[in-house]
Amino acid sequence: MCYSKIPLEKIEKLRSNMHKGVDTVCDHLENNREDQVGLSPHSCAPHHVQSALTEMENQLNEDLLDVVDAHLQSNNQESTPLLLKDQEELRSGIRCRHQKPSGPDLETEDAVAQQPGETFWQKVCSWFQGMLHRLKQTWQKVWTWVKRKAAALCSLMVSLWNRIESFFSSMVYSC
Repeated sequence: MCYSKIPLEKIEKLRSNMHKGVDTVCDHLENNREDQVGLSPHSCAPHHVQSALTEMENQLNEDLLDVVDAHLQSNNQESTPLLLKDQEELRSGIRCRHQKPSGPDLETEDAVAQQPGETFWQKVCSWFQGMLHRLKQTWQKVWTWVKRKAAALCSLMVSLWNRIESFFSSMVYSC
């Protein structure tokens, strides 16, 4: 059976950075709560939490891109030079998506406004769920992009093979 291997150190780095990201967000929550002693829980600084979540999302995307790069390099060593352009296209596409928000973003005032009866912690949970949803959408788009690239490569290879067969067939008939 044929399967791909991703270097263990890349997976460990990804796991470690995910834990660090969650720890950082929790630290921001804890620090804001300590800074706001005696004040309402709604007075915690949501922008600090939002920026920590955005930073975590960006770091996760970078780490996932590193895992994809490591996978390509370890499993396609002979074609790695051909894939460099595609890897850069993928990286720049993901970075561009996070510079241009699509729809409601953590940074908008609407995201800071709380629904009636919603606690600050419920809002933080919904921001975190939103971040996870954006990550899922981004990587579903990456998967679609990879499938398109693979389909194009397969189509090219079939076409090339057909031409080679045609060439050799014409050589046989001419002899």
